[in-house]
Amino acid sequence: EPVQGAGGVIVPQDDYFPRIREICDQYDVLLVADEVITGFGRTGKMFGLEHWGVQPDLIQYAKAITSGYFPLGGIGVSDKIAAAMDDSNSAWMHAYTYSAHPVGCAVALAMLDIIEKEDFVAQAASKGARLLQNLQEALADHPHVGDVRGKGLMCAVELVKDKATKEEFDAAEKIGPKVHNATVDRGLFSRVRGDVYCLAPPIVTTES
Repeated sequence: EPVQGAGGVIVPQDDYFPRIREICDQYDVLLVADEVITGFGRTGKMFGLEHWGVQPDLIQYAKAITSGYFPLGGIGVSDKIAAAMDDSNSAWMHAYTYSAHPVGCAVALAMLDIIEKEDFVAQAASKGARLLQNLQEALADHPHVGDVRGKGLMCAVELVKDKATKEEFDAAEKIGPKVHNATVDRGLFSRVRGDVYCLAPPIVTTES
């Protein structure tokens, strides 16, 4: 994942993926990007790896391409890989019973039109920057906030026992779930990963 979602919205250092690309090229290893969460505008770019100018060999994507209205997943491959699969001198057998469902594909095409016409990429970038800034300012002095991080409309607040040392809470205290329950009681629905509170508002969220 360009930005780890399940890991608690972990944003890599700027030199991380360029170095990974370099190593993959050096040893002839394919770089596969899991863009299921980060794809189609979520991070303020159409695909997450664009933030670091890195082009993967394969991309896997899913729910965002239909906005969840229909189950659909897929992969994108580089020209080099496509050429290998199209080689008429070699056998290539790959199929699923429910591949290329016409309804799913129609929903995906409609969603892609909306993403382009309403400029979801720019929306996520600007709204995400505001969300991150507001979170950082509001929680800057909180004694139990160890980090506030994010990329586009994909942010997280890491809760710690000690702000200075980043000492974690004892898992038995279940601080993350307690905070989650408290926010639900106040009308805010999101999710936690351990003691990391994750925020990923819909891209269509308005400024108000």
